[in-house]
Amino acid sequence: MKNNTITLLLLLLFLNGISQNAKNKNFSFEYKGRNTASANEEKLNSAKSVCDITPELWQKLLLPYTERIDLDKLRKIGNSQEFYIAPQENNYNNCINNNYNKIVEYVSVEISTFSNGKKKFTGLSSNENLTPEQKNILNTAEPGTDIYIKIRFRHKNQAMNTIGADNKIIEGELSVTIVPEQEAEFPGGFKQFSKYITENIFNKVSGKENSEKITWAAVSFTINEEGRVVDAKVSGTSGDLKIDQLIILEAINKMPKWKPAQNSKGEKVKEEFSIPFGNGGC
Repeated sequence: MKNNTITLLLLLLFLNGISQNAKNKNFSFEYKGRNTASANEEKLNSAKSVCDITPELWQKLLLPYTERIDLDKLRKIGNSQEFYIAPQENNYNNCINNNYNKIVEYVSVEISTFSNGKKKFTGLSSNENLTPEQKNILNTAEPGTDIYIKIRFRHKNQAMNTIGADNKIIEGELSVTIVPEQEAEFPGGFKQFSKYITENIFNKVSGKENSEKITWAAVSFTINEEGRVVDAKVSGTSGDLKIDQLIILEAINKMPKWKPAQNSKGEKVKEEFSIPFGNGGC
């Protein structure tokens, strides 16, 4: 009787483990690319306006909460208004084509570059047009460099009348990473990379609790000129050292060779990535 009871308990534990693993296999990590603003190095060479640096400028510009609400409200105003912004709900692609200049008046634009956490150069202009100094800063920046943009602006008169705003100066900030002309690519692209992360990280743990721990983690690594992973590290911990080192880091280091990044001259270059597992992006 005692042996039967022990056998039954072991069987229940085994079945429970299978059940937990099965639940994890239902989890699907999806990587859609960088979720931070980026700028193509080739396009920077021809940039004439701050709007040309990245198509995500106004979409991802960090603003005080109420100012973001006001700006988005102006985008949704009916097209009978003189300062109407592009009809597509989420079409931010170019702040000039989308007539942002009709609702905002630039006070100043500051552009700085950072490399290895240290500020290198800063240039200031009084409107959206880049000065020769700012153009030089952008043209000499290398892939992996972070561009820091600070925009100070006011709402134009007709826009202020619509939302009841005053003439105060608003300040927004955005950090933009310069990426190579052709970014490094996992074999099979985003879809296969997502599958690899799902199978080799999320499906390697059992239980909902451990899966949730992974969503708190983030990893950074570099794809070198040969397409190999180097300098991989856990940049955000799961809170579990075994998961960090034996599952996440091991899976990243064992990734197959990538197609390396290339610059505008066709030369192979290294590229850095940062992957937060909670929302599937860099």
